[in-house]
Amino acid sequence: MRILWLCSLPLAVQQSALGGENHGAQVAMSWILAHLPPPPEVDLHIACLWPGGTQRKTVEFGGVPFHLMPCPAHGRALTLFQRDTGFFRPVFDELRPDVVHGWGTEDSFGLVARRLAPARHVIGIQGLITAYRARVPMERRTLLTEITERLTLRPARWVVAESAYSERAARPLCPRAEITVIEHPLRPEFLAAEPGDGSAKTVLFVGGVSERKGISDALRGFAAAEAADWSLRVVGSGTPEDEARMHRLAAELRLGARFAHDRGLAAPEIVALMQRSAIFLLPTRIDTGPTALKEALTMGLWPVCYDNTGPGEYLRAFRFGSLARDLEPGDLATTLGQALAERPWRDQESRAQLRAATRRLFAPAEIWRQLQDLYRKIGAAS
Repeated sequence: MRILWLCSLPLAVQQSALGGENHGAQVAMSWILAHLPPPPEVDLHIACLWPGGTQRKTVEFGGVPFHLMPCPAHGRALTLFQRDTGFFRPVFDELRPDVVHGWGTEDSFGLVARRLAPARHVIGIQGLITAYRARVPMERRTLLTEITERLTLRPARWVVAESAYSERAARPLCPRAEITVIEHPLRPEFLAAEPGDGSAKTVLFVGGVSERKGISDALRGFAAAEAADWSLRVVGSGTPEDEARMHRLAAELRLGARFAHDRGLAAPEIVALMQRSAIFLLPTRIDTGPTALKEALTMGLWPVCYDNTGPGEYLRAFRFGSLARDLEPGDLATTLGQALAERPWRDQESRAQLRAATRRLFAPAEIWRQLQDLYRKIGAAS
């Protein structure tokens, strides 16, 4: 079975296989890397755009070839990505894959997958600009990607959503599609590691430094929880403006040495930090299936989140964590303070059940079994 994935270039591939030279990678794309290596019976190829590149390049990483396809450095969104099919066409014609899987609708990957393989495509749904824009202020340029998102999904035949919330949010946009919910796997570092004992007095935030992820509410909630002997550790990056705003807020709240920020850490470093933490604080305003939340659950941290979208569903499903009233900072602080005082994560039976459930649900082998079933179904239907 030969499968072609279309997605953004993961940062680790740029740092490792490409020697750190800039090829357009900006984010970790950890859910992509968590799938690697694929099962022996899957001949997986991954194609990524290389903005400003002049000549196609192929590198090996995680047991699969990554094909970097040159494209213009700027302006693709202004044409609603109408030229992008041509950038990917050479690798498609060369490989003749059984199925083309486009990861995401905010760029051209889903759109190109559908155009390259009208009967043998699958479009992966993570976040949806249409849903996000209703709850989080966005820049005007996101209107262009929202139009692309609708053009991508309206005629889609096969769609895979990463969570039940993602499926519900996508369904009105793709009325003709058959939608399958398949979780994203976790990287082996998180599935293999032992959780900490829960004694550390550290609250951890892992995610983009942005208002969608609730960074300001996280800092304010921590400051208002009145836990002078606890510290808050933030791992994640954002725009220079968002990061500067976060540091100013930390100073205004007088968090001092109780606050620390890392722009980015490798998976083993995040694992070690989770082993030295007790609470995972992620008051996101809207999200589908935050990878960091799933990593925190499997590492035995007690999540504190707003009761909305994907985070609310995950905490209910696993019966582990605390939910504050949606977008109410005061209740977030109260909920966090209650967790700090009661330490519910010290229930070892609950942690053991959580560990077993997450390692089963988010195991790459289980995810690949479901993906292969879907790919075979697509092939048989075409």
